[in-house]
Amino acid sequence: MSLQGHNPDAAMLPLCAGRQDVVGGPARSRHSNSRHGRDVREPPVAQRGNATPDGLMPVAIDGSGRGVLDSLTEVVFQTDAEGRWTYLNQAWTTVTGFDVIASLGSHFLDYVHPDEYDQTIALFMAVVAGGFDHCRHVARYRTSDGAYRRVEIRANVLRTPDGEVSGNSGTIIDVTRGRLGAETVGEHMALLELVSGGTPADELPVGVAVYDRTLGLRRTSRVVDRLLGERLRAGEPLDRLGFLLRPRGEGAALDGEWGLVATAARTGRPQHGDVNLVSRADPDPGGPGGPGGERALRVSVIPNVEGRQELIAFVLQDVTDLRRAERLQAAVAQLGQRALGGMTVPDLLAEAVQLVRVTLDLPECAVLEPVEQAERADPVAAVIAAALASDRPTVVRHGTAPLGVAARIGTAGRGHAVLVAHGPYPRAFAADEADFVQSVANVLAAAIERDGAEREIRHQALHDPLTGLANRVFLHKRISEALRATEIDGVALALLLMDLDRFKEINDTLGHSAGDDVLREVAARLRRATGPATTVARLGGDEFAILLPSAPRGAADALAAASRVRAALAERIDVGALPLSVDGSIGIALAPADGRDPGTLVRCADVAMYRAKQLSVGVAVYAPDADQNRRERLELLGGLRSAIAGGQLVLHYQPKVDLRTGRTTAVEALVRWQHPTHGLVEPGRFVPFAEQSNLVRPLTRRVLMLALDQARSWWDAGRLLPVAVNVSARMLHDAELLSTVQAELERTGMPPQALELELTESAVMVNTRNAMTVITQLGRAGIRISVDDFGTGYSSLAYLRDLPVHDLKIDKSFVLNVARHPKDFSIVRSIIDLAHNLDLRVVAEGIESDEVCTLLRDLGCDEGQGFFLGYPVPPADLAA
Repeated sequence: MSLQGHNPDAAMLPLCAGRQDVVGGPARSRHSNSRHGRDVREPPVAQRGNATPDGLMPVAIDGSGRGVLDSLTEVVFQTDAEGRWTYLNQAWTTVTGFDVIASLGSHFLDYVHPDEYDQTIALFMAVVAGGFDHCRHVARYRTSDGAYRRVEIRANVLRTPDGEVSGNSGTIIDVTRGRLGAETVGEHMALLELVSGGTPADELPVGVAVYDRTLGLRRTSRVVDRLLGERLRAGEPLDRLGFLLRPRGEGAALDGEWGLVATAARTGRPQHGDVNLVSRADPDPGGPGGPGGERALRVSVIPNVEGRQELIAFVLQDVTDLRRAERLQAAVAQLGQRALGGMTVPDLLAEAVQLVRVTLDLPECAVLEPVEQAERADPVAAVIAAALASDRPTVVRHGTAPLGVAARIGTAGRGHAVLVAHGPYPRAFAADEADFVQSVANVLAAAIERDGAEREIRHQALHDPLTGLANRVFLHKRISEALRATEIDGVALALLLMDLDRFKEINDTLGHSAGDDVLREVAARLRRATGPATTVARLGGDEFAILLPSAPRGAADALAAASRVRAALAERIDVGALPLSVDGSIGIALAPADGRDPGTLVRCADVAMYRAKQLSVGVAVYAPDADQNRRERLELLGGLRSAIAGGQLVLHYQPKVDLRTGRTTAVEALVRWQHPTHGLVEPGRFVPFAEQSNLVRPLTRRVLMLALDQARSWWDAGRLLPVAVNVSARMLHDAELLSTVQAELERTGMPPQALELELTESAVMVNTRNAMTVITQLGRAGIRISVDDFGTGYSSLAYLRDLPVHDLKIDKSFVLNVARHPKDFSIVRSIIDLAHNLDLRVVAEGIESDEVCTLLRDLGCDEGQGFFLGYPVPPADLAA
């Protein structure tokens, strides 16, 4: 039956699967069903020569045959390959209360008790894994009144002429009151039809002995003599047969007041039981029947043979192989249930080894891993190699003598190991014994695969898929473990939180694939820069964490680790042919001083990290007073969108002054936030939030609008001052930048010469090819371009030569000390000379003294900005 739709692990799980005689070669399909399109209540016609699980011959069922099946107290069923009922006799209604017609088409698992659902699946998995062609088990089935009855299910596989599984047929027996002796439907059909039909005894596939009412033997078939190993003679009393047959387990005896014979005579119905035969004349004392020639027989006592009340028949069938197969199947099913029950793989391997030893009565059994034997050139290595290469169990031989069986654990090309069972002396192995070893190996393979899948799932649940580092969940787990250790030994721990600087520019300009390459390289460097006891995690985006579980020197140890991390990141990262410089801001929190739980420590490290980023100091240790600033930043971030749309942004203007004439030649627009609570907020406190979010576009558009509106006002008043506006890296590579600028110029009616765009050197160099395209388009539109913060990036002179820019703005870090530091002086002079040689104007930022202003004028610098020349002020305060 299929469990499709019921069990996600089983796409097609038949109730019984055809077996393969792996020692003697593939077995032919023993069931076929060539008729199609019949009434769904009609079971298939079994072809002559197709045996049931007990080896009996099924016969054709016509209308009268269906009447016989409907008269049985056992449920006779058939399913399709999907596990849905296609035939049920009337006993189904008797046992369950459900109507037959209404039940057809429903799935057999719909009736299994929920508590036994997994056990049923485990049994069927064992059947499939073992390649058995029949199964037998006891379960609770639901009845129409909501109760459950305990039933015994026996089923065998049905196949198409091509050998494909087409369904299952069998019986369901109500064993609620202990009725455990009923027979399979194949036995009922064979015994009732063949015997009552008067078929000559010698032609039956089972042994038949007919007695009269005095229990004297009338006749026997040759099969009886072969089964018993002795010849029964006409006229001998039943006691002779009863002497040879002993009840199996708690089964009923032949004779006695409540024996099979008396019960059959009393009820007029066939009686069935399992017995053991112990015969000194067993033809194969060392055979599979067991020591001393003990064999398992099925006996059926059938009264009123041939319609004559004076005759009673005994039908004997050797079911030794069947009982052994059931025993092996039950052992595999039990092992499968243990595997599904969560037993660890090492324990399951040990139990499997012991199970094979006991079940097959072999002294040696082991699981051998191929990796351990790869270099060995001995018989053991040969056995492993042969088993790994075969899809069927292989016989372990000494010379030509068979000693054991070896089976691959796993599929072709993915063999995990080999299960080998053997003894010291030669012995024959039946096909079902080899099947059993393979079934155990299959259960182990499934358990190993599932364990590997579960470990992979656990790994994925605790690790970042991009970098392989621990994720936030795993980090919190490790922090909790380290905190418990801290409480015991009193040694502090440190948590470092790092955020990459300007990583969003890389992602936005080079694409996410390049960004992923950078993140993977950063992760690798963090691993190398930290010790094996350190946990390195990626918390998401460009944020990483480093846990030092032991920091005896507190902040000193954490700062030393941060220094190693920053040194590891200092080396350039090559993404394709483009070298990139990546740095990070690191925040440090210590336990137990800053927190005693993972959440608090992460939050404190996050506060310190943002402080390091805000102050551009690279590393900062958590300080409680920074928390208030952090809350304020969160408040600003939450209100920025409404500030942009609600008119809370204002512009202040700082003059650009011609150093030779002292005349203001242009102004730079600098945005401020007129916050209703915090007052005038500087751009450094909110612009980075916009650049890291989707607010950078509306912010840029708003600044352009305000700047050009003010320029329009000045121009209308006769003051022709060009206005410079800063453009972030994200906007430089935004496809809408040019159209946005042109739309604002058109709206205000300003000429392109009234606007200047300032682009940082680092923004240009992130993606120089794209930057050159955009800057060229802006230049063709008549807009002046300045490269801001020049000297802090890694500009290629070739790109600087080819870029259509107009001005270079020397970064204030070189200008502030140009009069006192010779190196700064040399750099500034070189930049001025370079710019002039490239026909560019030079603007110096950060001029704060007359001394510096004079020096720059003497070096030939064209323009300057700084507090000495003019502070950023509202437009009304800008001096004429």
